[in-house]
Amino acid sequence: NYRHISDFNGVLEGGKKEYKMDDYRVVISQYNPKTIRIVIYAKERIPITFDFNDKKLKISKQSSTVLKTPKKETTQKDLPKKQEIKPVKAQNSQDKKPKQDKKDPLYVLDVDKISNAVILNLSDTLSDDEISVFSSKDQKFFRQIVSFKGILEGNRKNFTFGKNNITVTQYNPKTVRIVLSSPKEFDISKNLEDKSLTLGFQKDNKKTSKNDDKKNKNNNNKNVLSSNFKSKKIIVIDAGHGGKDSGALGNKQGTLKEKNIVLSTALKLGSELKKRGYRVLYTRSTDQFINLRDRTKFANDKRADLFISVHANAAPNAKKAKSAEGVETFFLSPARSERSKKAAEKENQGDFEEINYFSKQSILNFLNREKIVASNKLAIDVQKNILTQTRKKYKIVDGGVREAPFWVLVGAQMPAILIEIGYITHPSEGQRIASKTFQDILAKGIADGVDSYFYHNR
Repeated sequence: NYRHISDFNGVLEGGKKEYKMDDYRVVISQYNPKTIRIVIYAKERIPITFDFNDKKLKISKQSSTVLKTPKKETTQKDLPKKQEIKPVKAQNSQDKKPKQDKKDPLYVLDVDKISNAVILNLSDTLSDDEISVFSSKDQKFFRQIVSFKGILEGNRKNFTFGKNNITVTQYNPKTVRIVLSSPKEFDISKNLEDKSLTLGFQKDNKKTSKNDDKKNKNNNNKNVLSSNFKSKKIIVIDAGHGGKDSGALGNKQGTLKEKNIVLSTALKLGSELKKRGYRVLYTRSTDQFINLRDRTKFANDKRADLFISVHANAAPNAKKAKSAEGVETFFLSPARSERSKKAAEKENQGDFEEINYFSKQSILNFLNREKIVASNKLAIDVQKNILTQTRKKYKIVDGGVREAPFWVLVGAQMPAILIEIGYITHPSEGQRIASKTFQDILAKGIADGVDSYFYHNR
């Protein structure tokens, strides 16, 4: 099959659009928050023409008479069309004149419904002076209209609260608008905290409104997630290596083994998550060897919501053993750095037979864009909360969130991350990660990250 793909900067109002013709079809979608993508699908290569007329873009298949003309005439014909777009670019440049507009636009990543209100999860912080609020009414409804500069990811969102209603929409390419409507006159409740904006209907009863304010202040608290929500989430915890595969060794005597440290940590993490109401499954709960592909297959078969693989890192040589330290969280992607490659090589060498199996397949077949984005978000939340918990008592180096081609993550059909809890080869960090006390703190940090991820990605 043949695909003709064209991109341009813009925001598509409404959802994905598809048009079927006799011998091809056209799909128009919001490829990412800044880009509209047009894809023409056909069984064979067909000549596509783009005609620009005022504010319209016409996409069509060239007629058979045009097909006989040389390609040069087609490209020459296209040149003046491109020139017609230049005034549009000039308009965009005018928009960018103020210095403040040079920063990245604000995105509304998703919207969550809570009691009597909605929470907008933002890509960055928002201040009160950037928000405009005004009221309106007609014969049936009173309305409070909230607007700010930003881009809403996904389609228009509508939430009902009995007779009340809240709508979140992309009012124009630069403005997000939230409309609260009710048959009775009401006051709006608005709360800005970190990267979230809560908007709702203020209740008449002062006591209940105070309770709502407390709830809004605790929006980022782990307790916001209901026990019913958590009980439906399955988390598979994967302790790396095991059995004949010891993983990295912390000393020449071989008494400090990666497989033992990560199993102990994984079990503590599972216990912590169970306390918080999640359903937890382990790829291994004893010292046994498991093939790489069987680990994610287990998670897929159980229809898990998250896959968390726990490992310990190691320095590449004795010279770097004293300096290499820190906690790192990885998600699956072709390696971007030499450091990521080396970390992946260390973990991937556990089962050569499995590597041969994977190497025969294209890794791209497993890389789902939506899953990678979700895994990235999970990795960020987990890394952040690990550091928050462990730094209360220890001096921890932040290795950051990284991308690497770990075979153990390949094939996972859910958000999947691999945590390197520290360097087993480091003189002090190796002993620290083997400590039960540190593992308890580490488990709390990872669990906090899971809570945070689910809270922001419900």
